[in-house]
Amino acid sequence: MANFAHKRSAYGVFMALPLLAALAFPANAQTWKINLRDADLTAFVNEVADITGKNFAVDPRVKGTVTVISNKELTRDQVYDLFLGVLNVNGVVAVPSGNTIKLVPDTNARSSGTPFDSRNRIRGELVVTRVIWLQNTNPSDLIPAIRPLMPQYAHLAAIPGTNALIVSDRAENIEQIEKLVSTLDGTGDNDMEAIPLRNSQAEEIIGLVDAMSATGSSRDVRGSRVRLIADARSNRLLVKGDAQSRKRIRELVQMLDVVPADRLGGLRVFRLRHASAKNLAQMLQGLVTGQNTSSGSNSTSSNTSSFSNSSNNTTTGTTSNTGSSSSLGSGASVNLTGLGSNSNNNNSNQLSTFTAGGISIIADETQNALIVKAEPALMREIESAIDQLDSRRSQVLIEAAIVEVSGSTGEQLGIQWALGDLTSGVGLINFSNVGASLAQLGAGVAAGGTAAASVANQLAGAAIALGDVREKNGQTNFYGALIQALDSNSKANLLSVPSVLTLDNEEAHIVVGQNVPFITGSATLTSGGTASPYQTVERKDVGLTLKVIPHIGDGGTIRLEVEQEVSAVVPANNAISKTDITTTKRLIKTAILAEDQQTIVLGGLIQDDNTSTTQAVPGLSKIPVLGRLFRSDNDSHEKRNLLVFLHPTIIRDGQSVNALTQKRYGQVRSLQLILDPNGNITRLPEQIDRIYGDSTTDATTNPSMNTIDKTPVAIQRAVTTPVINPPVVVVTPMVDVKPATPVTSTTRDGNTVIQTTIRSE
Repeated sequence: MANFAHKRSAYGVFMALPLLAALAFPANAQTWKINLRDADLTAFVNEVADITGKNFAVDPRVKGTVTVISNKELTRDQVYDLFLGVLNVNGVVAVPSGNTIKLVPDTNARSSGTPFDSRNRIRGELVVTRVIWLQNTNPSDLIPAIRPLMPQYAHLAAIPGTNALIVSDRAENIEQIEKLVSTLDGTGDNDMEAIPLRNSQAEEIIGLVDAMSATGSSRDVRGSRVRLIADARSNRLLVKGDAQSRKRIRELVQMLDVVPADRLGGLRVFRLRHASAKNLAQMLQGLVTGQNTSSGSNSTSSNTSSFSNSSNNTTTGTTSNTGSSSSLGSGASVNLTGLGSNSNNNNSNQLSTFTAGGISIIADETQNALIVKAEPALMREIESAIDQLDSRRSQVLIEAAIVEVSGSTGEQLGIQWALGDLTSGVGLINFSNVGASLAQLGAGVAAGGTAAASVANQLAGAAIALGDVREKNGQTNFYGALIQALDSNSKANLLSVPSVLTLDNEEAHIVVGQNVPFITGSATLTSGGTASPYQTVERKDVGLTLKVIPHIGDGGTIRLEVEQEVSAVVPANNAISKTDITTTKRLIKTAILAEDQQTIVLGGLIQDDNTSTTQAVPGLSKIPVLGRLFRSDNDSHEKRNLLVFLHPTIIRDGQSVNALTQKRYGQVRSLQLILDPNGNITRLPEQIDRIYGDSTTDATTNPSMNTIDKTPVAIQRAVTTPVINPPVVVVTPMVDVKPATPVTSTTRDGNTVIQTTIRSE
């Protein structure tokens, strides 16, 4: 039997009888009493829709029967809440969608478009989506604790970028989750304070607190109400959390922030791995005194002493034999004393001492170590500075390429005439722009000896002499003509590739050439009637010179200060004149920016010279056809192209150095595998490490190292190879090395020349 709300028809009562339920209510109170047993779920939805006036969209997969027992009367809202509870028990969720409520199986709740409840207005069993904001806790740390408390159809995800959780579930469940998250996040008391440190570093203290923490992490503790942040700039700990947790952290930090046991004596020895002890001591001097210092300079300022060498005083760390002192602006006294050497020797094994304001620094160059004595508070700053400065410096391989292409052509043709009498006089038509002139030839012949031979060497190209000599009445009459012609053509393609490896910010200097003497003056000393002439000579490098200072910037950009010079001695008559030497010089001095392994052109020269010289007899040279007999022409054309390229490569570690070394050694080895004029072969081992000897490897175990052609050769002679101690070699002392019969003994010495013998089969 069922009783329904007023105004319901008898037909409606009849249709409700299969529900086996009674819906009774007083006419004025509008309440219902619901009792159902094995009622159809769809019919129950229809009845609730009539009571509440809500619109329901039922998924076809929603089926089944329900049983509801109610002993008291319910209002309209209570009926709806009971309805949602019944749906929950039967695996059905209600998803609001505008004016309609969708009823779908809970397994499809995620894909049913749950609404976003931004203002937390929806209550009860409706499925919604909400965002829970966190203040102190990492959202990812809360998911493992909350996810097991949620049904399978619910959704929970962390948003680390916004420090929030996104939840899709029934509104009633989300409210419980929000309470739990609020408790875990500790939002009730969340202040921040800074704890200064006196004797320790902030990062070290955080590491100790992490180790002592129950969870093993104090920076972002899972379930904890405190967070720690290290402020390295001010050496403080920033603590955020509730008052009790902050108090506990503060007490713990006070116990840990004590002077370390190894610092109580105030003395430390720093063994440097990469930096120079002398240069680092200079920088620490400037750090302590507050004055500028420059590594490698003669002085740090106008009133302080220096650690570096000068040209007249090679003692490091002193400016006199007894040391010196100077007054600092802070009132502290600075003493710099060089120990173990005096001011006039070249001994580099020295100790350099610096003392100022209770701080002593000794640089031991023999062990590349610093001995520092200071108060614990300052010792920490000095240690931090040393750790940052003692880092491996990158190296830069600078490869330069000087490409010079030149060519010249020349055409010379001249005719000279001579007519006269040797007793009365000679008339000449003499030209000097082609080869030797008749005047020079005549003077050389008259002088005889070497002078005649020297003048004859000046006859360039093809020379034809015509003439006749007649003697009559005691006179020697003659006439003659000298025809000289020369057509020259020369080409040159020159390539020089110097390379040098240097540290970052260090100058590199390479010279390939000759040290040529230049006479700068002469004088004569007279003593006891004897004159003693002498000359002053200055020697200068002539050849290829490369100076470069690389500066590596961020991102692999290299700033290069380059000075490239190519010079040569100009021959005079195919011989170098020591009294009047002329040199050519091509110099580029510039500063450039280049990327790592980028080839860049520094500059160049394009030269094109045309020269035409004509010497002629006025009047006669203008006669058509015959005028050519009284003229001498010299035409030349010279063209020269010169370009200089640079290719820097940054080398940051030892592995790159090894690869570069092996690559260059392979290039040399490939060029060296040739036969000499005697038919012998010279061969280096494949790996550069084999040069220095390896007792565990020989030619029998590694045939590729000593592969020699077995074809018999005519002459058996030892060939000198400039290597040291390769496997299976015959060695002799360097002094007075001569080809000899090969011997079978093998010796190893640091000063030897290696000889490899080829035997006939």
